[in-house]
Amino acid sequence: MTRFVVGMVKRLLMRNCIRLAIVAGMAWPHVNAALAEDAAGSGQNPSAAPHEHTNKLIDSNDPYLLLHAHNPVDWYPWGPEAFAKAKRENKPIFLSIGYSTCFWCHVAERTIYSNPEIAKLMNQWFINVKVDSEERPDVDRIYMLAREIMTGGGGWPNNLFLTPDLKPFYAGSYFPPKDDPRAGPGFPTILAALNQAWSSDRAKLLGVGENVMTALHRLQSAMSGHGTAPVDPAAWLAKARDKLLSQFDPLQGGLADRSGTKFPNAPRLALLLTDYQLNRTPNALSSVLTTLDAIAFGGIHDQLAGGFHRYSTEPSWSVPHFEKMLYDNAQLLQLYSTAFQLAKKPLYREIALETARYLAKDMMAPEGGFYTARDAQLDGAEGAGYLWTHGEIVSILGAKEAERFLSVYGLTPLPRSDVPDIAHPQSVNGEPPAILRLRVPIDQTLKDVGFNDTAGMLAAFASDRAALMAVREKRPQPARDEKMVVALNGLTIAALAESGRILDQPEFVGWAKAAADRLWSLAFNQRTGTLQHEVFRGQAQTDGFLQDYASLGSAFMALLDVTGEKIWQKRAAELADQMLGRFGRPDGSFLTTHTENGVLIAIGDEGDLEMPSGTSMAIDLLLRLYKASSEARHLTAATNAVRQLSGEFQDRPGAWASAITTLNRFPLPSSRESAAVANATTGINPPGDLRELASADHVQVAASVKSVPDGDAIVVTVRVDDNFHINANPASYDFLIPTALEFKGVKPANVEYPKSVRFTSRFAPEGLDVYEGSIAIVATFPKGSLQGIDAIQGAVTAQACTKLICLPPSTLPISIAVKEK
Repeated sequence: MTRFVVGMVKRLLMRNCIRLAIVAGMAWPHVNAALAEDAAGSGQNPSAAPHEHTNKLIDSNDPYLLLHAHNPVDWYPWGPEAFAKAKRENKPIFLSIGYSTCFWCHVAERTIYSNPEIAKLMNQWFINVKVDSEERPDVDRIYMLAREIMTGGGGWPNNLFLTPDLKPFYAGSYFPPKDDPRAGPGFPTILAALNQAWSSDRAKLLGVGENVMTALHRLQSAMSGHGTAPVDPAAWLAKARDKLLSQFDPLQGGLADRSGTKFPNAPRLALLLTDYQLNRTPNALSSVLTTLDAIAFGGIHDQLAGGFHRYSTEPSWSVPHFEKMLYDNAQLLQLYSTAFQLAKKPLYREIALETARYLAKDMMAPEGGFYTARDAQLDGAEGAGYLWTHGEIVSILGAKEAERFLSVYGLTPLPRSDVPDIAHPQSVNGEPPAILRLRVPIDQTLKDVGFNDTAGMLAAFASDRAALMAVREKRPQPARDEKMVVALNGLTIAALAESGRILDQPEFVGWAKAAADRLWSLAFNQRTGTLQHEVFRGQAQTDGFLQDYASLGSAFMALLDVTGEKIWQKRAAELADQMLGRFGRPDGSFLTTHTENGVLIAIGDEGDLEMPSGTSMAIDLLLRLYKASSEARHLTAATNAVRQLSGEFQDRPGAWASAITTLNRFPLPSSRESAAVANATTGINPPGDLRELASADHVQVAASVKSVPDGDAIVVTVRVDDNFHINANPASYDFLIPTALEFKGVKPANVEYPKSVRFTSRFAPEGLDVYEGSIAIVATFPKGSLQGIDAIQGAVTAQACTKLICLPPSTLPISIAVKEK
């Protein structure tokens, strides 16, 4: 859907966009010449003193922002101080979004932001704002969408230039420190060009900002206006399975990508495993097993320490991007455990055990909880901490054992990039470093060394791997991002709890419980009911997002399933109540960020990408709670969310793999069961046939016709049951369904809706315009326009809501006998 809307608005932007070729300096050669001379003499970082500069990021408590606290750039964190300064000085904002383990973010910090000459230009012409994408995923998402609209590309660093009111007018990723024919115009050139444009042609930049905002609003409308479809999770699962299998690489596993890059795509693999569990589709299981084998054998799998790198840069899984992310490892732990449960392959048990122990050793805080990521680079060189040469292995294992070891493990050379500004791992005695992986085809490797199964073969080489690992641990280590993000910890807690049950490893469950208890004590405020997004250095900070509440709640329910301890259900229910109050929309859908978080525009989730979305995890939490307690409020909220997204699930089930998986693992009860539960637990009386509750059960209409001086008027009386309300016309927000009166075959001259009242609740603290009790809608018709008509047919559309839930909207028919007036 995003691609469709982006394509739809490109023509709109093209009229006002400043092209990169213009920015390259065609209009300002004298500026470019001077900047090139300055850059040539400045070096990478002329500053000799380690802390010669200190900016406002020093007061933050975020590891990524602190990395930039001593840049000569006058960085500000995202917030009102920077925005007020931009407005006061009438300067554009340079917004740079990255994260601690982002390779190109480190390159930019070294080559651009540490350069005093470039920093001088940034400080003179712009207000500079740094954002950690993991601390503020809401800000990152909006401006990533803006960049995709403007350039067609994404990724980090995500750099944009904004008007003082935060509207983007120029965007890109990594900018080189000087003009380069391969990499494009240098950052000083771009700064000078945009500064001159701001001074001399500001209206054009402001126009681009307005066009981008128009595009974002259209995207918002498209994402909230996807329509509904019959709720059929089994059909959605089958459709998603068939689509994913059509994209499967039968030789090397994974989902094929035109670029050759391969990500684990854990949510989609989990969907295929669920399909096999429920439907025994042979290809679903074999595709997952082929992929898990290929990942386990490849360089994306850390063959010595365990755990997995971020993704493979080529199709064979041999050459990874070396970041190690908590969410990847948590999901792959769960996948290998579940695959072992289904396929009984000893290799999968060993990989799962190894991955859990890697998490405990390298990513777990001493007091409990899990860190976010391990960096890809060391001193600017990608993968430097993980690479080996043939000579190094011989020197450690000895010639004979090294020959035996290297008959099982191969060394894949790390491709050397000619892109400027990239450091490369150093050769050892003239030998280029390489990536360790298992040799394939694995059947031939087993035959060559005389083993019957892979797990047994790997066990035989455990001492060799330990010897290499002991040497590797003495090397400098890539940096670790030690903030604990609640949503990512939720994934990890659930994975450890469930893998501990499957593999009979109580220790794993203990690690999960320790993390859950620590996050509950640090990140959740029991007095206010608020959950914080992250913990760093023992301090909880940043208001939690939908994904945080939902992920931690689902993790608590996983602990309930494994331990039987009711405290986890109690905590999960508290989080669910807060989640519904803070992020639930009246139509049943979810906001992803709290309405007071200061983002430019609120956009809902668009699917399950590298991990389950907040919306999918919210549905999972609600259905788990309903299964455990049979409380109707949880079922109603889940059902409403599914109904709102049913059109999306029908059209793009593969994009919502986690939601579809949940809906098949925890099926929605039938309409008859739902109504019976509602009657038993909430006191809301269901209709006599026990069909699904709808707005028509709490809204009644009646109509009459009367003469008025200039014609006729039809008065429609709408009665709303106590404790319910319906939306006013116009509704307070585009995504709400207004109360509306329509007629068939005739058109009134005017429809007058009554004055609304203001309604506030936890899901709408800013207030909504609604109707309560009995109201009248008056439609007037010109004199003589109803002559010859016996009766008029019409309908009122309304959606009934309480303080906690909204029922499905209803269309309430009316029939007016005109001749009887």
